[in-house]
Amino acid sequence: MKKNKIFTSLIKNYMLFSITLGIMLCFIFPIFNSQIQSRLAEPTILKVKANEIVRKDYTQIPFEVIEAFGGWIEILDENLFVVYTKGNPAGHRTSYTQAELISLFNEHSGATEYVSMAPFQTDEGRIYRCLVHIPQGYITNEIEFHKTPAALMRTFIMLVISTVALFLGLFGLNVYIYSRWTALKITNPLEAIASGMQNMANGRFRTRLAFKADYELAQIQDTFNNMAEQLEQYEAEKRMLEESKQRMLVEISHDLKTPITTIQGYAKALQLGIVDDEGQRQKYLDYILNKSNLLTALIDDIFELAKLDSPDYILETELADVAEFVREIATQFYDQFEEKQLFLQVQIPSSEIRIRFNAKMLYRAFSNLLANALKYCPARSEVLIQLLETESNIQLNVIDNGPGIPDTMNEIIFDPFTRGDQARTSDGGTGLGLAIAKHVMEKHNGELQLDTRDGQTAFRMIFQKINGLGEHIT
Repeated sequence: MKKNKIFTSLIKNYMLFSITLGIMLCFIFPIFNSQIQSRLAEPTILKVKANEIVRKDYTQIPFEVIEAFGGWIEILDENLFVVYTKGNPAGHRTSYTQAELISLFNEHSGATEYVSMAPFQTDEGRIYRCLVHIPQGYITNEIEFHKTPAALMRTFIMLVISTVALFLGLFGLNVYIYSRWTALKITNPLEAIASGMQNMANGRFRTRLAFKADYELAQIQDTFNNMAEQLEQYEAEKRMLEESKQRMLVEISHDLKTPITTIQGYAKALQLGIVDDEGQRQKYLDYILNKSNLLTALIDDIFELAKLDSPDYILETELADVAEFVREIATQFYDQFEEKQLFLQVQIPSSEIRIRFNAKMLYRAFSNLLANALKYCPARSEVLIQLLETESNIQLNVIDNGPGIPDTMNEIIFDPFTRGDQARTSDGGTGLGLAIAKHVMEKHNGELQLDTRDGQTAFRMIFQKINGLGEHIT
């Protein structure tokens, strides 16, 4: 797509308006100029009209302009006799008939002179007529040009002023329209951007910009929308994190309060001497010890989870045989599975599989998965410990055919204090095992997945062969 930049747009707009201005000048100037010339000529024409120059004392009639045009004046009395003449008449007349006088004003193609007549009254009350004669050639060809040098200069100056005024007027109009158009194309997007930024500052992260603009402003719009989308996502994550922390505090409080309440109750009974039977006293002491151990485990798990969740925590790893590591853990748990009548199967390659891992933390994660299987699988269930090697990764799986995990819990199964039965009962667990296991795998640049296909529950610990886990030897 062609990038329409602001500079290019401004150049195109200015060229368009310049061409428009030129066309306007070409059409308007001749018309305006002709009007100016006609207005400049009007005072001269008025000076040769009889009604403009007539005076009560006809000897005082101004004659200069008429004389300049080669004309003359005749004063007629009531009987149409010529009583006064000034100038050089084409033919000397002493009187006019009514018909002759009327014929002077009839328009016909052969007319040889311009005639103007106006009646007037002298101070003595006599009625006269002023008759102005100007040869037709002066009127048609020379009335605009047969002027004195001063008149020509005035005409030239007025023509220049009118031309400059016209040009400045059109230029000002052009600049105004061009500026308004250009400003709207720039300021409208800028106002939208400013409004969007204000909305963002007020926490309205769903704000998006949608305007048509040139390349640079369109880039700002795209960047703004991307930023708004990221901020909206961060805000949603922040809100979820705050809700999660709030829920965690509530659940920690619950899990701490339940065993503490039990410990306090049994200790109070022993303190008050309510229990006389030695066997019952020992039973209460066992309850207190078990609940104390549960509190210790819960606090340890909370501390471990907080440590793993810290971005500053660096997991120290060493190169070792993960196959032998899994065999040792399976051996430790074998008796517990047998006591609960669970069938434990182990599939581990006989060859070495060497990767970099932290033995203590990986033991914690893997043992949590086995402990979950022990806790939730009923007797005669099958549990499989499986170590697989593929081209891209190494998988350590714990698979059982127990009661399974509801689909509604798939999204939250790795959240802290989530239990498979969703019951907040004191069952000996802290609800942090899977969350710790997930964080341990993330610190190993791997991942922990839940797979509930084929009617089985499979937790898969996946280690990548690349991405900083170190060499792999078989």
